Amino acid sequence: METKPIIYGETALNKLVEWLRITGKPQKIETVVQEYLRILHKYMREG
Repeated sequence: METKPIIYGETALNKLVEWLRITGKPQKIETVVQEYLRILHKYMREG
């Protein structure tokens, strides 16, 4: 099985900031964390 390095912070944080801008309103911390985990999960499946 071949492994591929994943840049968690930079890539996922950029996507999270993009999502926050799209929502256009403040979000609860729980919602932000859930979205961040969803983004990380997506990268794990793609990797």
